[in-house]
Amino acid sequence: MKKMLLIISFLMVIPFVASAQESDIVVSSEWARPILIAGRPGGAFFNVKNNGSEADKLIAASSSISPRVEIHTHTMTDGVMRMSQVEGGLEIPAGGEVQLKPGSYHIMMFETDNKYAPGDKIDLKLQFEKAGTIEKTLEVRARPQN
Repeated sequence: MKKMLLIISFLMVIPFVASAQESDIVVSSEWARPILIAGRPGGAFFNVKNNGSEADKLIAASSSISPRVEIHTHTMTDGVMRMSQVEGGLEIPAGGEVQLKPGSYHIMMFETDNKYAPGDKIDLKLQFEKAGTIEKTLEVRARPQN
């Protein structure tokens, strides 16, 4: 009987543990730049905070407005600023925060299906290695809010 009670107790705790791990990643201050011409790339920006005791990794992103969404960064090479895709994902350190912002890490949305103006909304799904999928709705803005 004790064994059965122990097993039942353990099974009841599992969903709470999974839930706690997923909530360790907090995405905030999300926004996207206007896309003035349909088909042109757009950028999305936000903060990712990891409240957990283990590092996690942003490994992919997707959106209904774009068939191709990539994690990008800017780097300075020989005095020229270049944008490139982040290979292998973006690490979010345990207890740390990473800002995706203009001129740094960001999300690129290619071949957009429409144009988007300030005030419009864009959906974005973020896939984390450990935390799973986090869905956000981004407001289109000309610049970040202070």
